[in-house]
Amino acid sequence: MARCRSPETHAARAERASRPAALRDAELVYLEKLFRISTPVGLVAKLDRAYRMPNGVLVLVEFKTRSSNQPFLSDVIQLSAQRLAVKQTGQSVASHGYVMVKAPTRRALPIAHLVKLMTGEQVVALVRRREEILAGHGVLPRKSSSLKTCDACAFRADCDSGNK
Repeated sequence: MARCRSPETHAARAERASRPAALRDAELVYLEKLFRISTPVGLVAKLDRAYRMPNGVLVLVEFKTRSSNQPFLSDVIQLSAQRLAVKQTGQSVASHGYVMVKAPTRRALPIAHLVKLMTGEQVVALVRRREEILAGHGVLPRKSSSLKTCDACAFRADCDSGNK
């Protein structure tokens, strides 16, 4: 006897199963999509995924593979920049998103972390501060609370020489 196959593929079922529970009924609308904006600041943002909720609001999801099962501030900044870029299209984007953290082992499933995103104004201020630092206009970098971040920072010498 032949089995009746669902129109949903194995890949589609796997994608649906990987979602945070709150997004089970949402529609996947963007996957690895690049957005560029020039105002209020120049920004390029690549979304991992964006889901449209039944009410029309988009929710952004970022996937990370790391041994530490927690979202980082850099994840929130990344999702917030994505939000600013997507909002420029006129779409409504939620003020929260998800960071899906997967341990670097084969069988590990990602764990969803709900994060509150920065406002557009906060993202713009962060971009402008970065531009001022890079331009050498007297704005000094600050030490990170993470030693790992400091170890990889191009401005470490400035901080080590007394700029705190």
